[in-house]
Amino acid sequence: RKPTKFMCLLLKMLQIQPEMEIIAEFVKNEEYKYVRCLGALYLRCVGRAVDVYKYLEPLYADYSKIRVRTYDGWNMTHVDEFIDELLTSDYSCDISLPHLAKRLHLEQQRLLE
Repeated sequence: RKPTKFMCLLLKMLQIQPEMEIIAEFVKNEEYKYVRCLGALYLRCVGRAVDVYKYLEPLYADYSKIRVRTYDGWNMTHVDEFIDELLTSDYSCDISLPHLAKRLHLEQQRLLE
């Protein structure tokens, strides 16, 4: 299988390691839904748990349709479903994601509201 352009861009971001401010702008970008998803996946791969929840939870309100490639071909999903996968699953886009601390534990430590 050939990697998608989305995965190639993720690899390039992992190589250049942009600053957190740039990643935050990617995630906040409302004009381009795939840029938003790229920033979200990158943040989930390399970000601290507090930052992941802080920047990704607001994206639950984004119901834009996106296309996702699976073994069976292309499927339609929504940005909020993609974000839910990032926050609750150990795998996304066939990538094993690093462990993410539970939100409840971060709230008990008063790191999140």
